[in-house]
Amino acid sequence: YDQSSMEGAIKAMEIEDEDGNVLEVSSFKVLDKERAERYAKAFPKECKDGELISVNTGEVEHIAVYKDTQATPIIVECGITLAELSPTQLVEYSYDSKGPWMVSKCSLPALEAYRGMKFKAWKKAILQPDCMASFRRLVQMGLVTNIFDHLAFPEESEEEKKKWQVTNDNGKTIHIPHPVHGLRIWDHTKGDYVPVQAHMEGAPKEEDAAKYWEDLLNELRETRGKKMIDDILAAKLS
Repeated sequence: YDQSSMEGAIKAMEIEDEDGNVLEVSSFKVLDKERAERYAKAFPKECKDGELISVNTGEVEHIAVYKDTQATPIIVECGITLAELSPTQLVEYSYDSKGPWMVSKCSLPALEAYRGMKFKAWKKAILQPDCMASFRRLVQMGLVTNIFDHLAFPEESEEEKKKWQVTNDNGKTIHIPHPVHGLRIWDHTKGDYVPVQAHMEGAPKEEDAAKYWEDLLNELRETRGKKMIDDILAAKLS
């Protein structure tokens, strides 16, 4: 591709901030391969067939698709607040220490608000379960302290997704909490990712976790019967 026609196309692009002001492009470069592949996987339709370009507008790093001497900014939506964002403003997540890292459906402000609510949601699911199948899974999984959400953090494949679903007595699909291993977000001023807290607010710290879980199991033994809880826990080991 020709550098000057790319420059012309990028300067001609209109990227607006949330108040509708057109942002000025201060610099741009072809996005590195690893990040380009991650965005292309997350937004296949928007990234189709073009070269992904990192566009610096000061506050935010925008991503543009350059194709046939035309440049188009990629605008995505936060799944929680519905705000229009650059893909770089979405939190990335992984389910394993080895990766892969994937682009979530939520922005950092949305995640921070969500992190305050999700532990209550997990506790409610175990104390007031939708069905026995989900209750058994939750008891066998044990304490969940990292954030989870099947819409914000989708599993990598259909096969993986099915591992975190059960069907209740009415034939409805129930999503089992699948805690993320790690979260991070791109910091364009550093040119690197920075970690984001995955631990849910209100969830016990690591040193208190074992006691917290044992107390909760004892509460369940009282409300549901010792035999039922102990049988569920024993079935996990078999």
